[in-house]
Amino acid sequence: MSNIDHSFLNKESLTELRQAALEDYIIDLAWSPDGEKLAVVTVEGAVFLFENYGDTAKYKLIGQHAGGGNSVSWRSDGVEFATAGHDGQAKVWDGISGQEIISLSVGDSWVTKVIYNPSSKCLATAAGKYLKLWSEQREVFYESSDHSSTIADIGWNPDGSGIAVAAYNGITLHVPGKQKKPRKYTCKGSSLVLAWSPDAKYIATGEQDSTVHFWHRASGEEARMSGFPTKVLELSWDSSGRWLATGGSSSVVLWDCSGKGPADRKPREYVEHSNKLTQLAFQPNGKLLASAGNDAVLALWDPMTHDKVIERKSLSSPVSCLRWSKKGELAIGQKDGKVAILEIKTEFKR
Repeated sequence: MSNIDHSFLNKESLTELRQAALEDYIIDLAWSPDGEKLAVVTVEGAVFLFENYGDTAKYKLIGQHAGGGNSVSWRSDGVEFATAGHDGQAKVWDGISGQEIISLSVGDSWVTKVIYNPSSKCLATAAGKYLKLWSEQREVFYESSDHSSTIADIGWNPDGSGIAVAAYNGITLHVPGKQKKPRKYTCKGSSLVLAWSPDAKYIATGEQDSTVHFWHRASGEEARMSGFPTKVLELSWDSSGRWLATGGSSSVVLWDCSGKGPADRKPREYVEHSNKLTQLAFQPNGKLLASAGNDAVLALWDPMTHDKVIERKSLSSPVSCLRWSKKGELAIGQKDGKVAILEIKTEFKR
């Protein structure tokens, strides 16, 4: 039986506003900073731009990465966004018209990720072992291949002062202009995903060996959490930086990182899904948490209040991407190519 808080059942906390069928696995999607547009990349490399208004989904195919797509990111001012593909290119697109502005050769045929600096117009690209930082003028002002393997993930410090790289043997932290060489946070094994805490106290990583690592950024101290049945690919911090939600199983696990951190603390566990989680995301400015699994169920939680689900929705296929807008709307991309935008009722937004 589903563990739902029945006091919420008649309040329709989660309602669908718009939907589109793109007929290809959604590999990544991202909201524009104002929440008015949604950029979408499919596994086959198609790039779409959605307009987030009206009663129906308005979208257009604006371009293609030959061989497939991987990643999409918006610049903080919403003027442009970038995508990564299997063609050795990072493509930059106009955020209004969708026109391609430039295609950047980034150093390897497989471009793992593109991500804009949260506080500047700098773009970071990861391809093979190469990290490159690009200026607004599309010039490389910093690059490094000082990584033990192909880069699995990258993420900017919340204030944009440095960028962390996940690869084999742990994390490498690059702070251009402020360090003689990158700082290493070393461990045995392979880090697959990373997530900075909002206060930049921790860098959390999900590992190939089915563990989660918490790296204390300043001291370099490490805490390792084990017991997950599969590798951990889902990480999401709440806006306060106190709580980290992790996947790696069919349960949502919540770690308390306040004070001395999560070591020696028993985590909270939230059970609703019947199969492994595929996505987890806290609201950027609220208290709600969304989860999705291979059971093709989307669940909404208020985990600081209780351990019961506010609402669950059965979908046509599992969710492959899940992103909140700053306005509090939720965009989901599915393995069968469907994209949906959902609204949270006012009483649940905060």
